[in-house]
Amino acid sequence: MVSKRIVLITEYLNPPFDEGIKKTAYILFNILNENFETYTFSKEVFEHPNLNKLVANKLFYNSNLKKKIKQIDPKAIIYFPFQSGTLASYLRQWVLQKTFKKKRVIFFTLQPKPLSWWKRAIVKLIKPQVGVTTSLEVKVFWEKIRVNSKLVPLYTNLENFNPSVDRDRKIMLRLKYRLPQDSIIITHIGHLNYERNLESLIPLNKDQYQVVIVSSSSTPVDAIGPDSLEQKLIDNGIIILHGYIKDIQEIYQLSDLYIFPIIEKCGSISMPLSILEARACGIPVITTNFGSVKYFLEDDEGSIFYSIPEGFTQTLKEIPIIGIKKSTKVKKLNTIFTDTIKEVIENDFVN
Repeated sequence: MVSKRIVLITEYLNPPFDEGIKKTAYILFNILNENFETYTFSKEVFEHPNLNKLVANKLFYNSNLKKKIKQIDPKAIIYFPFQSGTLASYLRQWVLQKTFKKKRVIFFTLQPKPLSWWKRAIVKLIKPQVGVTTSLEVKVFWEKIRVNSKLVPLYTNLENFNPSVDRDRKIMLRLKYRLPQDSIIITHIGHLNYERNLESLIPLNKDQYQVVIVSSSSTPVDAIGPDSLEQKLIDNGIIILHGYIKDIQEIYQLSDLYIFPIIEKCGSISMPLSILEARACGIPVITTNFGSVKYFLEDDEGSIFYSIPEGFTQTLKEIPIIGIKKSTKVKKLNTIFTDTIKEVIENDFVN
């Protein structure tokens, strides 16, 4: 039963929801609506009765916004910044703290951002009351500056992402997306940018293997066109599927293996949704030891293989193509995510 009012503030809650931060914002929006009387404010919105256009300055101060939130009288205010833990994001949550002194303000960040010594000194002065993060690095930093905080995984929609063991369906899906029928397809899904170390996938694209990259709608302009990262990948035989794919679970279901080559800590959110989605669909994963992946998933029934990018080719030779193997972890992580969000809203706690 809905028992408490909550305010969620974020920047971009508008479709398409085809990359990790946008997906997580939308998931958080839905979970809060299911469990609380939730009022959401966002700069970019879609049509929904609980969603309001955020009109405020860069530090999120506006007298009308202040009045609206005071009328709502929420139990807690959650700020979910799209830029994660930048100094500007910390400043915005501090303004919310100062504007609503009697409310619990919860700061939710998905990845670390570079902070120089002087920025860290400022953050120590304007630190969050309560922090939620998927990043082990951010969690350690918050503990040092005495922020009450929780480390969380992310939530995967198991109604959409589930294993498909039907060989005929796999063939049909490959025909749908014009992908080779007889190859071992190795897939990566996400932004097509230089921070994601995608060139490390080129050596894998040979013999019976076909690398397929699905590029999100947020791909930067400098990664496409002549003499670009995109062109280099294409010239080496990698297939790139552009744009929003509504039924993205079909890409996992037609694949034999998912690969995650990122090493830069700012190259992705710290608990990549694509790895969770791949495992929810039952396919094996080769990944770098990135963010909090190993902390939350370990080897997930012998279906996650950790490697440095230089070792991908050797790892691929050594592991069997094990086929569909249902995850034992992803459903448990969903429960942890939902329970943690409820806890930081409803209960007082200390680390």
